[in-house]
Amino acid sequence: MLAIFAAVVEERKYTKAAKRLGITQPSVSQSISKLRDIYNDPLFVREKLGVRPTAFALEIYPDIADAILKLDALSATRTRFDPSLSKRVFKISTISLFEHTLIPELFKVVESEAPNVTILVDNHSTKETKDMLRRSSIDLSIEGSSETEPSIHSHRIYDDELVVVCRKNHPAFPASLISESEFLEHQHVTLSSISGNHSFFESLRLSSVQLLQKRKVKRQVASYWGLLSSVQDSDNLAIFTRKMAADNLDVFNLKILDNNFLEQKVEVCVYWSKARNLDSSVAWLREKVKAAAINALSA
Repeated sequence: MLAIFAAVVEERKYTKAAKRLGITQPSVSQSISKLRDIYNDPLFVREKLGVRPTAFALEIYPDIADAILKLDALSATRTRFDPSLSKRVFKISTISLFEHTLIPELFKVVESEAPNVTILVDNHSTKETKDMLRRSSIDLSIEGSSETEPSIHSHRIYDDELVVVCRKNHPAFPASLISESEFLEHQHVTLSSISGNHSFFESLRLSSVQLLQKRKVKRQVASYWGLLSSVQDSDNLAIFTRKMAADNLDVFNLKILDNNFLEQKVEVCVYWSKARNLDSSVAWLREKVKAAAINALSA
């Protein structure tokens, strides 16, 4: 019953909770009714588009969800994960920045060892990702370094330096060098973060964030390809990671401008729930992410 309660809190609909758990909606309703009697609380209030948890339901949910995760993790540790036989579906959250380099390498590494395993990749904000890791809605997250919490573990898989890019025949930069004053003088294209509150690189814990916030932003795009394409057809500048920029200079007719003011490297980390720390399948997937990162950097 507690698993049903947790599913309803997370899905906010009896039908979605039933589908997720593979049971009927009447079974969900009956279980919630029994829990209402046990806790002497309505637990959920019906609304037009679903149900809303009561204050009491939200109060007890974290402990119940944590207990369920620990039981699931305990079961996983007692079951040996065999990648060659598994038909497991893994869910990963990442950002568009890594979908053209790291993720393709991950697909190759996984498919070579686990031909029947499925990898589903999606994009979410950092806040959404942390919530989904806690609920085990996703198995891993791959993104830039951010503040963590006790319930989430992380491991740095690689780092890369920031560079400035412009179109190859940019009239202001015949030499491949840019100063801080020139960086602030010219207009920029930025890569939006999923939260939409700032550009992607501003959302990372970088010492240069104040400098980045001073840029004259002419365009903002939502994807890696959009950023490079937008620089290619204008006199705008952009910042990017050196490895991924270098891989696409010829494709987009761009060049890297060396600088001495973007000194801090971008750390890329893999994140997972502490409750899944002993889950052999998630541990295996983490190792594949590390291997994919090595392959991506050496390609």
